[in-house]
Amino acid sequence: MSRDWARLGAALKAAREDLGLEQQQVGELIGVGRGALRNIEIGAFSRVTPTVRAYARTVGWTDASVDDVLDGGSPTPEAPAALTEASTVADVAPDELPLRIKAALAAGPLLDAVVIDLPAEEGEDPEAQMVVIVKGRRGDATPEQIRKALLQWEKTEAQIRRSGAG
Repeated sequence: MSRDWARLGAALKAAREDLGLEQQQVGELIGVGRGALRNIEIGAFSRVTPTVRAYARTVGWTDASVDDVLDGGSPTPEAPAALTEASTVADVAPDELPLRIKAALAAGPLLDAVVIDLPAEEGEDPEAQMVVIVKGRRGDATPEQIRKALLQWEKTEAQIRRSGAG
């Protein structure tokens, strides 16, 4: 049986559009340009690459879905543990979340989540909260891994603030 690359590309494109994502947004999420995504979406490829699998994960498919669609079947959605019966994260995520965040929430199982009240004036309720969601494909993330990631985020944010101020 021959594999239907154009069918896979069309299915990935439809899944991307269902999430409300543009090619450029998916490209940024998986680290490729729009041209690579265009080639995938029109079926101008002949082997399953890590990029194709990353695209599939980004639109909420299981890893096996790529081969299933190539062989004439249907993709299997991989809803995060935080979602129950929702078809996409857009059904439950607040509208104000950026699309790249919605797509990240749709990819992979939930490993951990915590809500942290940010400091407020003494005796007052917190004015803001920080929500940390840890997603992944392997076992639990360690507290050390999460701490390192938060420190890296802090450094990145500081660099962005400095470059924007100049």
